[in-house]
Amino acid sequence: MSAPLYPRIEKAFKQAYLVPLTILRYGTARPNRARLHGCDNWIYIDANDPCAIKKVVHEPLRGKVSANLIFWREFNAHLKPELIVDVGLNYGECLFGTNYAPTTTLFGFEANPRLIPHLEQSRQHHPDGARMTITNCLVSDAPAEGVPFLVNPEWSGSSSAVREMNETHKHIEFKLPARTIDSVIPATAADGKTLLFKMDIEGYESRALAGFVDTLGRVKQAFGFIEFTPKFMKWAGVEPEVYFGWLRERFDIYCYANAKRRELQSVMEYSDLPVRHGDEFAGTDLLLAPKQPAAQWLPPGWSVVN
Repeated sequence: MSAPLYPRIEKAFKQAYLVPLTILRYGTARPNRARLHGCDNWIYIDANDPCAIKKVVHEPLRGKVSANLIFWREFNAHLKPELIVDVGLNYGECLFGTNYAPTTTLFGFEANPRLIPHLEQSRQHHPDGARMTITNCLVSDAPAEGVPFLVNPEWSGSSSAVREMNETHKHIEFKLPARTIDSVIPATAADGKTLLFKMDIEGYESRALAGFVDTLGRVKQAFGFIEFTPKFMKWAGVEPEVYFGWLRERFDIYCYANAKRRELQSVMEYSDLPVRHGDEFAGTDLLLAPKQPAAQWLPPGWSVVN
């Protein structure tokens, strides 16, 4: 069945002005590096990856900034964390999409081996790159070897260790080591520090956090931004309500009420999650914060609404 008419027209309209705009900006319709909106740092990409062209090239040309990058930039500028952890880098839009205080140590994790050369190029050209460590592994709750990881060559953003997400005839399978975050980050990098972290690993967030508890216990305070998608978690063998309860024991939980207006709303119960598809909650982004009044940590211009 052919695609619906309106989305095809919309896509053709976007291409009609985005391709010339890309050529005007970068000298080619498929650049191998680009700059995000609001940042001068170069991000290196696979020019043949439609995901990279859309998110790193076209969306910034439209002035678009993702919700997770809004959070990342503004909480980093406000909190000035000494420890940064970005799990599920993709092309490193968050990690490389801003600059950091001179006292900050940064760790990035990416499972897709095809992205590592581009990430290393971006790291080498970032002003804080000397303090960044990029680890190519599957982040989990226990070490292992030879864990299958499926890469979608047509859309890097959907690559995952969760087989149901990518079990097509086109996927490429790699055997990767699994590592815990705690095994990579030295205790001295965490002790008494303020931590800012992000996780977007297609259903594996719960396992990654379970291997992060030592570091979380060492820091003075931790702020995180995670994807919470019950369907993906179930595919990964995790019960979403149990995982949500685990998060509630350790953090105050918020979601966006309105990202553009920097408005958050508290999420007290699993049933408070904001979006449903039928009887099941759809994916949403959650902000994890210390159990203290929001006024003590909210950046200027941010608020919590009912």
